[in-house]
Amino acid sequence: MKKLIMSFICTISLLTTMTTANAAKVGLGFDQGFGVAGQFNNINLFVGNNGVSGDYLLKQGSVDKNIPLNYYLGGGLFYKWHNDDEFGVRVPLGLTIPFAQKFDAFAQLSPNLGYKDEKDELRFSLSAAIGIRYAF
Repeated sequence: MKKLIMSFICTISLLTTMTTANAAKVGLGFDQGFGVAGQFNNINLFVGNNGVSGDYLLKQGSVDKNIPLNYYLGGGLFYKWHNDDEFGVRVPLGLTIPFAQKFDAFAQLSPNLGYKDEKDELRFSLSAAIGIRYAF
């Protein structure tokens, strides 16, 4: 029940943020399990069936002006409830590529430093994300 309530609150927050953002993209992907991915100005949010994450994009740019491939580097937080509750910080490094009008695909790698409260354990891990988004 706790997971369902947390997912509901995060999804409502994601949709509320979407209405106030100037540049909004929403889609589906895999990050914290399968879920909803959103980008609003310089903020990436993800609500999945295994957890939630939010990242602030510190640096964005084009890889090459002749190739439609963009990169981003950010810093953010995550909370996973899949096996054991875990929360922590992450540094996503990703690529986006527009493949149709108003659509883009993204892929990222994120080094994570997480803390599992039940096991009193601090651990380093690497996670990956992939998905597609539609720009409004």
